[in-house]
Amino acid sequence: MRHSWVFIPLVLLFFSCAGKLPPEVAEHSNLSAVLAKAKQTQQGFTSIKARARVSIKSPQGKIVFDQVATVSRPEFLRISIFAPFGEMLARVVSDGKSVRMKTNWEELVFENADDFRLSYLYPGIPPQLGVGDIVNFLLGGSPFVIPKEGYSARAGKREGEIVFVFSGRAPVQVTVDTRRNFITGAEGTLADGEKARIEFSLLKRIASDTYFPRKLLFETADYSLSVNYDENLRVDSKADISLSRPGEER
Repeated sequence: MRHSWVFIPLVLLFFSCAGKLPPEVAEHSNLSAVLAKAKQTQQGFTSIKARARVSIKSPQGKIVFDQVATVSRPEFLRISIFAPFGEMLARVVSDGKSVRMKTNWEELVFENADDFRLSYLYPGIPPQLGVGDIVNFLLGGSPFVIPKEGYSARAGKREGEIVFVFSGRAPVQVTVDTRRNFITGAEGTLADGEKARIEFSLLKRIASDTYFPRKLLFETADYSLSVNYDENLRVDSKADISLSRPGEER
């Protein structure tokens, strides 16, 4: 029995340390403000122009190609896809009202942008996702609705991370990098009931206290879409207005 008295305090010590929130965040009386700030930052990105290496994995195999994309909220989209040796394979252009898709063998016009599905461009992606969804994703946004309250919080795997777990009618889990004020991961259920997750990494500083991911991942049980932006990506956001003003006006 003497050894058990040594063992019990060690167990209590372990569980008291596990899952503690980062010190810089534990001081906050309102964690909702941390989440709200990260959401506001990501919803503030308005457009991006960048070259990227795209990788798609599915039960049918893996394909890799280059793409050049220009996207703007809410539904402006221009994506050109190239083979490894530079030959253009497809181009998709959306003005928010209609979508035109051209490949080496056909040209399709969708008079209503809602009729276009990303699975036409990215084979295997969940068919319910449309133009607005890919614009949001390419701008570092989440496909899940993130509630404002009703969560539990714990420390993430990396320093400065907080994991918010919402267990309501539409359960979702969100990871926030508090040092960079960015939602780096989210897991939830899509409209058709399919579970999915996103992950944003290689955060690049684009302005004072503003970061944007160079690597984006969308994943389901059978499918993954990985977008790796080139270093020379160009991102615009609502924050640019305040950043360009004199200090006293910020």
